[in-house]
Amino acid sequence: MTLEKIQRALLGMAYIVSSILLVRFAIDFFLEMPLLLAIPFSILAGAALFIAALNLLEPVKGAGVVTFSSISKALLLASIPLGFLAATLDCSGIARQGCTPFCTFIKLFWIPLIAVACGLFFFKPMNWLLLAIIAMAFVTLVPHCICYNVGNGWWMKLIGASPMCYVWGFVVTVISVSAIKSGARVRFSLLVNGAIIGGALAFFISHHYFHFPW
Repeated sequence: MTLEKIQRALLGMAYIVSSILLVRFAIDFFLEMPLLLAIPFSILAGAALFIAALNLLEPVKGAGVVTFSSISKALLLASIPLGFLAATLDCSGIARQGCTPFCTFIKLFWIPLIAVACGLFFFKPMNWLLLAIIAMAFVTLVPHCICYNVGNGWWMKLIGASPMCYVWGFVVTVISVSAIKSGARVRFSLLVNGAIIGGALAFFISHHYFHFPW
């Protein structure tokens, strides 16, 4: 199996995992939260899955990565570690320690390592680096979160820990990598990623400083 086919297979698997996690998250939001919060959340989740699907269905032109403007490429790559950073702020705020040792490991070591991989790919766009970024994103979904809330509760009852802590960073990765591979809908991909990161930062402020919505 060629590196290109492995990438496509891993991206497809990432999309399936993203769909399962976001749909479950949306269901829990509708069950537990006011509609004024559940509806915008579901729209954002739907937009993320929609743009990722369109990007993945777009055929890759040639054997390599599609070329487009350096600014767009930089923004797509930067949104990956920023997505994970926003997610970790949602969970543990600005504290160095996460809710578990694994969460701390992701926060202090793994996210910076993903950022390094993204930076390397910007200057040296090699397929194996893009594959590494996708694979590294999967590590963040190892069930570890024990903060009981709307997003984690169902998973904690099922398996004792939740994989949801870094889900939005994972989704941003799927969108960015699929956009880089296809070269299509780059602006829309950046718009959705920006909405995800902005929404996560808004939640970080409201949750940690105003205790809203929980």
